[in-house]
Amino acid sequence: MANLTARFLAMLTCAFALACGAGAREMLRGVNLAGGDFGTVPGVFGTDYTYPTEGEIDDYARRGFNVIRVPFLWERIQPSVNGPLDDNGDGTGDLERLRQVVGWISDRKLIAILDLHNYAKRRIGGKDVKVGGDALPASALADVWVRLAKVFKDNDRVWFGLMNEPADIAADRWKTIAQSVTTAIREAGAGNLLLVPGTAYTGAHSWVSSGNAQAMADFADPAGNFAFEVHQYLDADSSGKSGTCTPGSGASRLQPFITWAKEKPGRRGFLAEFAAGDPAVAGQEQCATELAALLDAAETSGVFIGWAAWGGGDWWPPDYIFRLTPAESGSPDTAYMKMLTQRLR
Repeated sequence: MANLTARFLAMLTCAFALACGAGAREMLRGVNLAGGDFGTVPGVFGTDYTYPTEGEIDDYARRGFNVIRVPFLWERIQPSVNGPLDDNGDGTGDLERLRQVVGWISDRKLIAILDLHNYAKRRIGGKDVKVGGDALPASALADVWVRLAKVFKDNDRVWFGLMNEPADIAADRWKTIAQSVTTAIREAGAGNLLLVPGTAYTGAHSWVSSGNAQAMADFADPAGNFAFEVHQYLDADSSGKSGTCTPGSGASRLQPFITWAKEKPGRRGFLAEFAAGDPAVAGQEQCATELAALLDAAETSGVFIGWAAWGGGDWWPPDYIFRLTPAESGSPDTAYMKMLTQRLR
């Protein structure tokens, strides 16, 4: 246990500094590279869904991003509840594809966030089943993470995002589930940094009103190596369904979470999803102001250790409102990408 504790502390130091070396930046700035979360399940790789390519990762690394959040689906990485991970031994399993992506990210000295993109549910027998009930107990979520932890626990550049945007589940119930999964991961000997979301799509703006603030007040990680994951969009209802940005949203919507985090020493956050529309598009002009204000609020809060913008990946429709890369290869950067890369200089 003494050796394990020492490793936890070393990993914690590296995680918050990006790399164990001189000149590392404290604020992590990254992107989501969507694709592994696309399509119906199980789907066909290359037709219904994909994973980031080495070229994509090179492009973001070249620009100066230092975190890549990689969404994937529970049903694909573990086809049967409590069963083995999808490893065919020939490179065609989803675990093998995920390991390859993580290898590319790690080789470039970036942080890879494993994002289980399931909203606190998975498909069983053709139906969506919420985690925490008899058909899909909390132990099933712990099982997939313990299996993943055994694969990635020796790589301190890999973070575990316990669940993307839990929804339609009470805050106290979700907290109990997240706590049990965290304990299981630590008992498996993994010291990787954990990103722990709240319920109600883990919105920063609703952190208090959703019950997350009260439920997560006594959340504990035996390793002390975690941050709370929050998401925040800037349209009228914070849903991310519109490219418009509400005046004042950038400066205000992180504040409920920031205020709560500052009530207890050591609480940290990671802004794992956010986006803004194109200020050159009619009706979206306000986004230039609000995106800058949002990132200013995160980076000056003393609470957030980093952020990852939504909308990376080449499989988005050309007209997707939060598409980061241009639809045609060789075209100029999108306005959204330009707004983000200004932060990297």
